[in-house]
Amino acid sequence: MGWLERHAWWALLLVAATLVAFGVTDILSGAAADPAIPFGLTGKTNAELRAESADAFRMFDFFSRVNGASLLFIGVLAAAILLVPFRRNEPWAWWVMWTLPIWAAGAALFYVVAGTVPDVPPPPPLVSGPIVAVVGAAALLVSAPRFFRRPEGT
Repeated sequence: MGWLERHAWWALLLVAATLVAFGVTDILSGAAADPAIPFGLTGKTNAELRAESADAFRMFDFFSRVNGASLLFIGVLAAAILLVPFRRNEPWAWWVMWTLPIWAAGAALFYVVAGTVPDVPPPPPLVSGPIVAVVGAAALLVSAPRFFRRPEGT
């Protein structure tokens, strides 16, 4: 078994830890955690959105925090799967971890569907989502042989 095959899971663990960190930041900061998201989607700053509709901004802030909780729990769950069953080469863990790159690609797709403001930098998840999807899929593909080897002597 090659070094990369044995250690590719660290890339997935880094993604999981990053999700936890972003989740905590989003829970604590709400909409202020990433002002590039509303700017990329609306062309308006958080202050402009708040001035336009305090109630709508309150909903946006609330859902930013809820999304943070989702990121936190996804990261913790992924880390738990990686640290125990994945490291034990349990095939079901390999299959379940495919949800991470699929989810990352899907998150980016939401931004494509919603549309972004022309001539404004894209919201960060539109950039990071495909990167996480590719890194995650590559790590899973590289580590696949260790999960599906036939026992010796069969």
